[in-house]
Amino acid sequence: MKRSPKSASARSVVRIQAGKWKGRRLEVPETARPTSGRARAALFDLLGPERIANARVLDLFAGSGAVGLEAVSRGAAAAVFVDADASAVANTCARIGAAPGEVRVVSGDAGAAVVALARGAERFDLIFADPPYGEDPGRAMDGAAALLAPGGVLIVQADAGEAVLAPAGLKPLSRRDYGRNVFHFFGIPLT
Repeated sequence: MKRSPKSASARSVVRIQAGKWKGRRLEVPETARPTSGRARAALFDLLGPERIANARVLDLFAGSGAVGLEAVSRGAAAAVFVDADASAVANTCARIGAAPGEVRVVSGDAGAAVVALARGAERFDLIFADPPYGEDPGRAMDGAAALLAPGGVLIVQADAGEAVLAPAGLKPLSRRDYGRNVFHFFGIPLT
């Protein structure tokens, strides 16, 4: 979820597109620019239902939580949402009736959250990160490798033209462009 000031009238309505919460509206933070519905649909088509089913998902820089909530709606076992101001995603989770075992919301610095999750030996099948424009997400991205389960994938969303380096310990797998939304896929190298 990218951060850029927008007026309330300029923000679009963001809804979950498929699964048990299909059509449910998400609360969007005032300064967020949500991943477009088209780009989210493409991302979940690329991942496929078999990768989503029963997955543990980490949504870093979550904003509205659109990607993580979409994953749980489509069959992921659980999602953890991390954002500096996680009130929007927390409000949405409460409103849609997400069970405590399905979602966990962490309000705070993404880098510190990644360190705490690694200390707790948590592992995720899918990690989605959409760092704010113009900010260096280094510590959060560099800690991502320690959080990936075997065969897991880190997806970093960036604006078209923005360079994204492979986080420490991960190798680039692929890249997909959807207008201004570019998804970079990274995984743990096979030894």
